[in-house]
This record gives sequence, structure tokens and C-alpha cells, in this order.
Amino acid sequence: KLQFLYLIGMRAIPRRVPPVLLLASALGARQSCGIHTPNTPTGATMTEHYRRDGVRITHDPYAPGMAEKYGLPGQTDDAGFDPYADTVGPGIYGGSVQRDADGAVVIGRQYQNHNPRPGPVYDGKGYSLMSRAIHAGPDKVRAVLADYPELRDEVTTGGARPLHICGMSRQGQLSAQVLLEAGADMHALDTYGYNALHRMASNNLEIGGAALIKAGMDPYERPRGADGPPMQIAQQSRATRFLAMVQQLAQAPGL
Repeated sequence: KLQFLYLIGMRAIPRRVPPVLLLASALGARQSCGIHTPNTPTGATMTEHYRRDGVRITHDPYAPGMAEKYGLPGQTDDAGFDPYADTVGPGIYGGSVQRDADGAVVIGRQYQNHNPRPGPVYDGKGYSLMSRAIHAGPDKVRAVLADYPELRDEVTTGGARPLHICGMSRQGQLSAQVLLEAGADMHALDTYGYNALHRMASNNLEIGGAALIKAGMDPYERPRGADGPPMQIAQQSRATRFLAMVQQLAQAPGL
């Protein structure tokens, strides 16, 4: 049975939070992302910043070292991280990856060392095939899966699988059910320690989140390597639609 959650008076938990990524409205554009970087102050003493979609940014975009690592405002890498706009490009999440002569994904230093953990290496070719299909919508995802069913678990930059990418945008979440029905691995973790439900929680996506919970995922479970369960991430991000959805499901019979 899911726990009941009171939405009033929630406070952010001052923990180190992995990057929160959100797919932008066009795949040719950059992706939005919330990140708490190490040694960046959090909590009541930090000025709060919010994305255009209302999700709280969990890092200080003007913290010391941001400009040196990522560039000055307006001069950041399109494929990388822009801390001022809170966006990332395909080098960091959802991008096409390098493969060796045997077809295995090349693991190494991630783009801009945005995540210091080793992960799939970006090949410079933009977003992956399934990432593009997910942005286009469920019909395109079905069409791609009909020809390439193995892409239900395609590996992309950031260690993201297709269900992670569904957790990147309001459009993307609509393809979660299609991928679940195709047998996609909903428990796979990306290189930040997030599963697909973490991504739904961090980006305030209640439709995709509900699909995953109804399929058996637990919003209170903390996978090994993750900094917290999806519900904690949702609270930190002020993801009110996701939180309300969990509250509603907690009152539904049979869950």
C-alpha cells in the first residue's frame, strides 16, 4: 500500500541530488536540467531558482567554478550543460553513443565530466533514434519498435534507457506505457543512480509516473547507488503534480 503524503509544508531535504534532466520542446533544442553540484550550498540560505515549468532547480547556477567549467552565460556548449538556463545537450543525456568493433557500448569519461562516474561515451551525432521517437510520440515509438524491438532498452548518454527518456518531458511520458507493454526494463539505473520513476518524479510527470507505479514500481524505494527514493526527489524539486498523483494512487483500492 502506498503511503499517504501531505503536500502542505513540505521542505527540501538538504542532500546531494543527482542531475534532474528534462527534454526540451524540440530535440534540436537543448534539454532542461536541475542539478545539485557538490560543495554548492543548499537549504534556507540559498536563493531558490525555478525552471520555466515550475520545477525547483537544486543547484546554484552562479556558484564558484560554474563559469570556469561550463562557460559564461550565452557561451556554453550546446551539447553540454548550461547552468544558467539549467539545460543540457545530447552529450550528457539521451544522445547517441560510441560502440567498439564488436558493437559493445564504449564506457569512459562522460561528456564535460558532468557526472564523474564512467558511462557511455557520446559519439557526437546528437540524440539517439529512440530518444527522437519518444519526443515524436507513442505512434512513432510503436513504429520503431515494430522494426527494432531491441531498442526498447537502447543505451544512450548518461546511461539513459528509453523509459528514462520518457521521464524527460510531458510529451515523452506519453510513450511510457508503450515501452512497458514492449517489455522495457523499468528498473534499469542510469549513471546518476536514477531509475525511470526518479526521472518522472524529478520532472513532475504524473502520467508517466502513474504508469510506472501501476506496473509495480515503488516511489519510496531507494535503489542501490541512488541518493534517495523518487518521493524524496519529487519533494526537493517541488514536483507537485507528481506528488498529488502518488497521493491519489495511495487512496485507490488495490494499490
